[in-house]
Amino acid sequence: MNIVIVGGGTVGSAICTQLAAEGHNLTVVDRDPRSLDEATERLDVFGTVGNGAAIETLREAGAERADLLIAVTSEDEINILCCAAAKKLGTRHTVARVRNPEYSELMQLLQSEMSLSLTINPELAAAKEISRLLRFPSAAKIDTFCHGRVELAELSVSPSSPLCGATPAELRRRMNTGFLVCGVLRGDVAYIPSGSFRIEAGDTVCLTAPDKELAKLLKELGEYRNPVRDVLIVGGGRTTYYLLEMLREGKIRSTVIERDKARCHELAAEFPSTVICDNGTRPEALLEAGLENVDAFLALSGVDEENAIISMYAKTRGVGTIVSMIGSMPYVDFFKNAGLESIVSPKTSTAAQILRYVRSLASSRDSEIESLHKLMNGEIEALEFSVRGEIDGITDIPLSELRPRRGVLVACIVRKNEIILPSGDDVIRQGDTVIVVTTERKMHSIKDIV
Repeated sequence: MNIVIVGGGTVGSAICTQLAAEGHNLTVVDRDPRSLDEATERLDVFGTVGNGAAIETLREAGAERADLLIAVTSEDEINILCCAAAKKLGTRHTVARVRNPEYSELMQLLQSEMSLSLTINPELAAAKEISRLLRFPSAAKIDTFCHGRVELAELSVSPSSPLCGATPAELRRRMNTGFLVCGVLRGDVAYIPSGSFRIEAGDTVCLTAPDKELAKLLKELGEYRNPVRDVLIVGGGRTTYYLLEMLREGKIRSTVIERDKARCHELAAEFPSTVICDNGTRPEALLEAGLENVDAFLALSGVDEENAIISMYAKTRGVGTIVSMIGSMPYVDFFKNAGLESIVSPKTSTAAQILRYVRSLASSRDSEIESLHKLMNGEIEALEFSVRGEIDGITDIPLSELRPRRGVLVACIVRKNEIILPSGDDVIRQGDTVIVVTTERKMHSIKDIV
């Protein structure tokens, strides 16, 4: 596909990296020549210097013949104008990053009128991910599928865990809860495990379970911790704004430390939270705010290094659940190796959301990608396919005969009100929603499982 990306910052760079790896023809537009030089030297992309909302710049970038334009500058208004102008020039599909909470309802009302194919909000996506982690604080990561009916949880395996030394087949026989081990990360290598794969201490495992069964499964594994009721947050930015609304709905008590006085007044006026105007990197400020007495600590400032350092400090003070927001994806693995298990990256979520949309555009009409999540440090993908028609060689064939190729696992089938953790006798049917977990990186259709 011919794709124009307006905005060559960290988000645009992350999107470029993902899409370039999949073979698309990319043109990046940015006002800063240095950002473009970095992108064109590192990746096989073209660069255009200029204002992405200007007609001349868009024409130079090839918007008239583009299949897709993605506007991810730091300014919502510019992103919206870029998409509107590109659509007039002939771009088939447009995606805008819109982050301001004040625009949320407006964009829902005007999306079709403004010819926007998709709007994305990285901070809202990050807040939703954090909210899921607070529901199941023993998991390092939680992803949902089928509108929340199916959960994928990542757990670290300790030497005392019932998972340690067991195979997926043994675990399914031993446990009273329906679940599937659908991924294992050992060091830097990800596996889609067979029934005889033996799990070791130090592994990270990904488990699939119906949403109503996950808590029961965690209890059986001895990994369950009560949902969070008290939260201390450092940073009062957009992610915190969205999260506070979710915490209010969940009746979770929250305290926010933010150094900007004007922002403190805004949050205090809108939410029933305790808002402290102070520097959240000061240990004294954290202790005075009750760090040692909360269920969870969230480092959500706009500075990665600050978030990492105060998260490590919170760990030394015995906080049970710690979530750190890290924006620079190259550092995510480093911070995980340093002991920060639950890391949220708005840029990673944005790149995955756009990657799902791009693949959906290129997919067949028989199936569509409804959601895509990166698991196990990005080494595994979990895709949710909607099977819209009868597919030769796929539908109505037992999975044991279908024999998905190596590195591919059909993790769950949702059929109307039934959630199926499939065995070899199960089949995929028209109308099903199918969750596939794979080490492959270019699945566009359910047909790609074989």
